[in-house]
Amino acid sequence: MLDKNLAEKFKIERGKKFTFLLVGRTGVGKSSTVNSLMGKTVAPVGDYEPTTMEVRNYESQIAGVKFTVIDTPGLCDDLEEKGNDYHYLERIRLDVDRIDLIWFTTRLDDTRVSSDEKRGIKLISQAFKPKIWEQAVIVFTFAGNLTPEKYPIALENRTELIRKEIAKYAGVTIANNIPSIAVDNLTEVTPDGEQWLGELFTQVYTRMAREGAGAFFMANVERIQVPKVEPEVVEKIVEKVVYVPSPTPTPLPTPLPATAPDPIRLNQRQAEIVQNRTAEILEAAGAGAAIGAGVGAVLGPVGAVVGGAIGAAVGFMTGWWKSKK
Repeated sequence: MLDKNLAEKFKIERGKKFTFLLVGRTGVGKSSTVNSLMGKTVAPVGDYEPTTMEVRNYESQIAGVKFTVIDTPGLCDDLEEKGNDYHYLERIRLDVDRIDLIWFTTRLDDTRVSSDEKRGIKLISQAFKPKIWEQAVIVFTFAGNLTPEKYPIALENRTELIRKEIAKYAGVTIANNIPSIAVDNLTEVTPDGEQWLGELFTQVYTRMAREGAGAFFMANVERIQVPKVEPEVVEKIVEKVVYVPSPTPTPLPTPLPATAPDPIRLNQRQAEIVQNRTAEILEAAGAGAAIGAGVGAVLGPVGAVVGGAIGAAVGFMTGWWKSKK
């Protein structure tokens, strides 16, 4: 049943915008990763020779949701004009009303935190105060360059190194809470066989400032897919959760055409996190079906199918996941 108040909240969130700030050396895949997450070319890829420190703002929109991606070429690069650091950061502050999430992007196959990356972390901390790292994710690119055996060790060690550097300015508690995500823009999975796009979406959504998170969700909601629920699974666990199954499995959105952006596939854990975050943003402890109905009301006829499927499936998977704990 549609909660009109919930639908109105979704409309309000859709009318907002969000801003990402990209930090990292030139050529590490910042633009490629953001483009993968958003399902379209937001920031151009291929400019690997920074010659000056400048602020690059990319304005875009998806499904009527406006957003800004700010790239910071030169901030983490060893340029002669780095004496202009503070003037550069002042331009960022003047151009941007707020930052909803910082992406600190670095290669997973590097073995150390470079001196220019350390400088970038220091400057960001000083310009936006240490608490800015509470809205941050660490993104490791080029994960496919590692073997399955070396991958988990590299991810753990590189995460520890970056967090230690951030902790110098933000403190251990804040630094250790920053999630790290490994990606590979040439393949859907990381060396451990896991799909990384769903995890990237989940962590970005969780870490974003409240003011922009709802808009980010509405921009991407039509691409969200959750695991299909088989009838026999429903029969086994229906007594453990508050759920009334349909005669057929919960329908999922119609498969996207070949030219459409990659779907964001969530597993059970990710689906639970996404539902909880959405309920928190809407200040509603609603079930997944209610969330889906609200989404459908905002997106229109097609969105009714997408929203209903997402809401029912996410809500059901949440109950299933809790029943397995």
